[in-house]
Amino acid sequence: MDRDTSTVARGRRRGPPLPVRAPHGRWRDTPPPSVAWVQARRSTERPPATEPARPSAGREPELLSWADLPADILGLVVGRLPRVDDRARLRSVCRAWRAAARVHGRPPSPLPLLVLSDFSFSAFCADGAMADVRRIPLPSREMAAGVRCVGSFHGWLVGVQLNKGRYFGDGRCFLMNAFYQDVVRLPPPSVNTHSLDAYSKSLPIANGSGAVQCTVNGAQYVMSFCKVVLSSSPDHDGKCIVAAVSVHRSTASLALWRPGMTSWCVCQGGCISKFSDIALYQGKVYMFSKVTTNLFVFDISEDESGLMVSGVERCVTELSEVRDSYGQRWNIVEWHGKLLLVVIYLGLEGWRNICKIGVFEVDLSTNPFRFTEINSLDGDCIFISPCSSNSFRACLYEGVEDDLIYFIDGGLNHSRNASPFDKFVYNMRDGTLAPFAVEITDDNLRAPDGNLMNPTWLFPCE
Repeated sequence: MDRDTSTVARGRRRGPPLPVRAPHGRWRDTPPPSVAWVQARRSTERPPATEPARPSAGREPELLSWADLPADILGLVVGRLPRVDDRARLRSVCRAWRAAARVHGRPPSPLPLLVLSDFSFSAFCADGAMADVRRIPLPSREMAAGVRCVGSFHGWLVGVQLNKGRYFGDGRCFLMNAFYQDVVRLPPPSVNTHSLDAYSKSLPIANGSGAVQCTVNGAQYVMSFCKVVLSSSPDHDGKCIVAAVSVHRSTASLALWRPGMTSWCVCQGGCISKFSDIALYQGKVYMFSKVTTNLFVFDISEDESGLMVSGVERCVTELSEVRDSYGQRWNIVEWHGKLLLVVIYLGLEGWRNICKIGVFEVDLSTNPFRFTEINSLDGDCIFISPCSSNSFRACLYEGVEDDLIYFIDGGLNHSRNASPFDKFVYNMRDGTLAPFAVEITDDNLRAPDGNLMNPTWLFPCE
């Protein structure tokens, strides 16, 4: 507003404003003098210095508290924090901040976390870097030696404990909420009992050869889980399905469980022995074989014994050939309610010589399934690891580039002499590769005995 036309200024001034010297020797007009200043100048040429206000007797000066920060401002701050650990720090300041963070709207899902096998984690940052490695606290009963993480779903992690004797399989299995430490204990992966109500059946593979043998309440089975997937959070509606893949002494098994079952439904067969990846989608188990390059579909039914496989079908996979490619690696990812097949075409030097990365949308309505290559994720990114893969809505955050696929992969191999995991990011728009997660050293991905520890992506839903 122009000072000369201000109504307030005209009502207070009694002459031209007093000039004061501005920086650099120039002159400027001062703001209108206050009424108190004019009265003081009338009484004397030099008004007395203004003394600072003193608190009244018996009253302390009022101090502002961080807890008094308006809730709407806190809500805006939460919406600008893409990392779940930063949001947790904000909620831990005080009760007022925790209440404001929960009440004011629902911010976008936080960026993923990379959880290592020993339950340490590193946060994914907006610029693509990984934060310092920290540790997720475990409940006291789950802190035993030999506990490792083998899967995740939203805020839940899957943990197993290896028996003291490596050849005895896993001794315990549990689901744990990484942020609230709620624990759901599952049947042990390895048992040796005298069950009298065992139920077993053999299922021929439709459109293929061989059969799958499935047993519920088996008298004995020994499993060591390497990847576990969930259909939903275990606290959602009580209908969560857990599918686990075990590789123990060169024998592969598929294990199924739902709440209420006291034993695993254990399935074995040739199509399971050489799996590449597994996914739970629309109540079915999808498993890709790295030997036959076929996709196997397991239909699941329920009866008084719990979950049981009711049918197995082989679906022929016909993908385009890539020149100079001598091997492939497949990952199954759910994206916008669809199944995607991410294929890495390997050259003679394996992971050090990648010929191409293809992303194919699977059309399940045709027989055989149809695979259509896509070149965009419509604002999303894909995160792939040995124990968990998923898509993420990247365009909701500033500085997070979309149409990228982040790989921390190298196969589900626990051997001491296995190669370290390859960590790279693939840009679907221009087909380029770049290093990724260089902050996570090979030492972070190995157990004290030198064996590899498979990491898993955790996608918090808060």
